[in-house]
Amino acid sequence: MTQAVDSWSQEMFASAVCRLLRDSRRRQKLTQAQVAARTGGLISKAALANYETGHRSLRVDVLWVIAHALGESMSTLVAQAERGLALRQDDQGGSPLTIDLTELGASRDERLAPVRRWVDLQEGSGWSTAPSGVMVLDQGAITALSSLMGVPAQECRSILRTVSPRDGHPIEIPAQRSGSLV
Repeated sequence: MTQAVDSWSQEMFASAVCRLLRDSRRRQKLTQAQVAARTGGLISKAALANYETGHRSLRVDVLWVIAHALGESMSTLVAQAERGLALRQDDQGGSPLTIDLTELGASRDERLAPVRRWVDLQEGSGWSTAPSGVMVLDQGAITALSSLMGVPAQECRSILRTVSPRDGHPIEIPAQRSGSLV
C-alpha cells in the first residue's frame, strides 16, 4: 500500500516499538545497564532509557542492536508494533476502510442505498470513476455515511465491510486524500 502515513500513526508506531523493547527487557528481568552491556558499548544505559521512553528517536540500526541484545527478532518487533497499531485504530474506528465499488453496486442490501447515492454524487461532482474500482473512506467519510444511514459509526463500518475486498490480497492505493476514488 502506498498511502501516506499521518504523523499520529507514525508516533504511535514508534511508541509501540519502544514499548515492546521495554517489555522484552522487563520480561527477561534485565536492567537497562545489562542490556547496554550486551550491546558491547554501542548504546549507553542513558540512551537506552531515552529510547524506551520515546525521548529519543529510534533509528533502524539502533533498533537492530537493541533487538539483538535482547535476543529478539527485529522483524517480529516491527510486525507486533504494526499489528498493535492496526488493532487500536480499528477499535477506535480511525483506520481507513476500502470498499469495492463493483460489490457496492451489486449488493442488494438496502442499508447500503445511501452509500450508493453518496458515491454517485461523488462521481457526479467531477470525480472520475476509479480505475481500480475501489474507494478509500476515512473516518470523516464513515461518520458522514453513518449519519446518512441512520446507524452508529461502528455499525456503519460493519455494514461497509460487507463490500470490502475479500480476496486476501492488499490493494495498491496511490497516496491521495482519503474519501476519494482511486
